[in-house]
Amino acid sequence: MGLNVLLINPNRMKRPPVIPIGLEYLATALENYGHEVTIIDLCFVSSPIKKLDNLLEKEIYDIIGFSIRNIDSSIYFNNEFYLPEFKKLIDCIKKYKTPVILGGSGFSAMPNEIMEYLQADYGIIGPGEIIFPQFLELWQANKLTSNIFNGWNYGIDNKLTHSRGKKVNYQQYLANDGIVGFSTHTGCQNQCPYCIEANTNISFKKIANIVSEIEFLVNLGYHHFHLCDSEFNEDLNFSIEFCETIAKKSLPLKWTLYMKPYPYNKRLFQYLHESKAYLITLSVDSDKRIQNLNNYSYDDLVKIIDYCNRYDIDLAIDLCTGYPHESIESTREMLEFFKKNRPKT
Repeated sequence: MGLNVLLINPNRMKRPPVIPIGLEYLATALENYGHEVTIIDLCFVSSPIKKLDNLLEKEIYDIIGFSIRNIDSSIYFNNEFYLPEFKKLIDCIKKYKTPVILGGSGFSAMPNEIMEYLQADYGIIGPGEIIFPQFLELWQANKLTSNIFNGWNYGIDNKLTHSRGKKVNYQQYLANDGIVGFSTHTGCQNQCPYCIEANTNISFKKIANIVSEIEFLVNLGYHHFHLCDSEFNEDLNFSIEFCETIAKKSLPLKWTLYMKPYPYNKRLFQYLHESKAYLITLSVDSDKRIQNLNNYSYDDLVKIIDYCNRYDIDLAIDLCTGYPHESIESTREMLEFFKKNRPKT
């Protein structure tokens, strides 16, 4: 039996604001199983609790999905902790006796602790497109054996084509310097010790479906895109094929992406350029122990900078330094390297 599901985006960060594409993807998956899905986006709402309360007074939902993208603002000198505000929203929901299932990358960072703090009913770690519908089936049949489920074991439904931009007001985001996002896969096989997605199962979407999603958004009038994969170049052949397919479509767009320093080759940068990618944000560690874990060195950074220059792609560096037991010399070496090898950014 189809359920009436409410998905909540409580993320109110606006520097820049981030369109909740995870909820859009989840909505497609749930609707594919016959469920009715509503998204309430609280990003630009002046009184989130009042907005939610008014909705719950008017409409009865069988279950509510609550997405936690960030736990805090991650700003060292002025950090803001978001969970107290989220707890107020959860407390508002509890007045209506509706079960709450948590998800999102922030929740996945510390699921047990957040479940306890927010006093929610259930939670999903990682991607929810397959596990959430399965959870609902078990929940309806009263056959649940756990209250937290690992979505990494299930991945995403690569058969789905997502027609987005219907349940979320993109115009508010674009007016505040937001960018329309999309993804090609979930998971990452890198071994970064600090990352919640390290060594997680990879689930690739079908390239034809990704391109259809982008074409749909372009036809709605959106032309500036940001890739929301952890790292685009998880599989070199897949990445090149995607770029080549986008390039052949000659769509009126430009896009930006995250990459890791390995794997890569000249063809990747050639097709990135032809697909109108204009900016790469490269994830770099100064600690050579982590570089070794992820199969790259300073030589690779030199080559990547050269390829970006050759193919007219701007390059920004996300530098992680100061890992526990890393030497100050390691940090100094990386800073000196980028002084001598300045990226085009």
